[in-house]
Amino acid sequence: MSGLKVGASKVDITPPIGIPMGGYAARPDVAKGIHDRLHARSVVIEGEEIVSIVSLELLHIKESVANEAKKLIRKELGIPKDNILIAAIHTHSGPSPAEHYGMAREYYELLPYYIFTAVKNAYENMQNARIGYGKGELNGWTVNRRKPMKGSLDNEVIVVRMEDLKENLIAAIVNFTCHAVVLGHNNLLISADYPGFTSSAIEAIENGVALFLNGACGDINPLTPRTDLSRVYDRSVGTFEEARKMGYALAGEAIKVLNGIRTMDNIPIKTLVKEVSVKRVELPEVSDEEIAELERKYEELTKRGKIEEASKVKFDLVLKKWLKGLRERFPSDYVTIKVQGIRLGDLVIIAFPGEVLVDIGLKIKKSSKAKLTMIVGYANGYIGYIPTKEAIKEGGYEARPPATVLTEDAEDKLVNTAIEIIDNLVST
Repeated sequence: MSGLKVGASKVDITPPIGIPMGGYAARPDVAKGIHDRLHARSVVIEGEEIVSIVSLELLHIKESVANEAKKLIRKELGIPKDNILIAAIHTHSGPSPAEHYGMAREYYELLPYYIFTAVKNAYENMQNARIGYGKGELNGWTVNRRKPMKGSLDNEVIVVRMEDLKENLIAAIVNFTCHAVVLGHNNLLISADYPGFTSSAIEAIENGVALFLNGACGDINPLTPRTDLSRVYDRSVGTFEEARKMGYALAGEAIKVLNGIRTMDNIPIKTLVKEVSVKRVELPEVSDEEIAELERKYEELTKRGKIEEASKVKFDLVLKKWLKGLRERFPSDYVTIKVQGIRLGDLVIIAFPGEVLVDIGLKIKKSSKAKLTMIVGYANGYIGYIPTKEAIKEGGYEARPPATVLTEDAEDKLVNTAIEIIDNLVST
């Protein structure tokens, strides 16, 4: 008899048409349609401890939403909050988490209950199971957008296989490192971007539930055929066909690895969460008057049909609102960051609540004592970008406010904390 139990489920979390979309300051309008539906995918794994991992086809998840979902799960199912990992895939073609009115507010008020439903369904479907893991590589589909010709990449594809005792797939976890931005700001259709195609392809071929978890992809973009390396941040050239091709390419590598994995019926399962205090950068002040003036300009230009000028004003408006919100969210001189670790046998998952630059993820993997180390971003909350010391010195979008609120001491503190968590998990 197996010493492990696993259950999985998939719940539709597609928002209604008309909801504000997230990910791009220059987005010209609200969602005008649905290209592919969004889901919350969940797996519950029980051995010496019980853990739950949730993948949300969203831009990111607010800490308040994650905490509310964890409270429901703890109360109803008894899973400790530190044993629950809730991560977003970081699609830029989903609902905006920054809106505080109308259907966006109502959507995020309901989201904890959708997450709870996904976990509850998985919990109730648990059965005796075997687990294994492996890795592959997907090359040629990513680019370091800060240093397109020479920047670091992490093209590792980590796969976890969970199967019943007849070797039928219950669930798979696929971890890859790349922004879900094949589609650009000009897309007004709801979509899970390339990760959605990856998950749906695996499910169509292998059955089971396929969770996608994004890695340390803060400076990693898709390298699709239309990508212009002289304008690497411009994703307006992306198409759904390119998203499909990238998603299927990743699914193909994941399926190859998935079918070569040897599973086990008894593995160590352990969790550990540590908090890190990082000094906050000085944030510029933004007045209500500045925001009101930009709103007036945007409305006037839109009425006059000057769309290009209006788009530039909207970009400035979004950044000003973003800065103002950061001062309210982080009033202290220090920011508390929770780093979560989950051990599944020889695999250790390290999860961060933000957009980790790839060199930080690679540094953790290189120093890790675990046989296999998975980095997960956009987990359990969102604090913005987590840049390297070098990136902060260089400047650029990911390394200055409002994209980041962190100072140069963040890198060493977070890397050291991750290594401490790994050391603790693999030595006990």
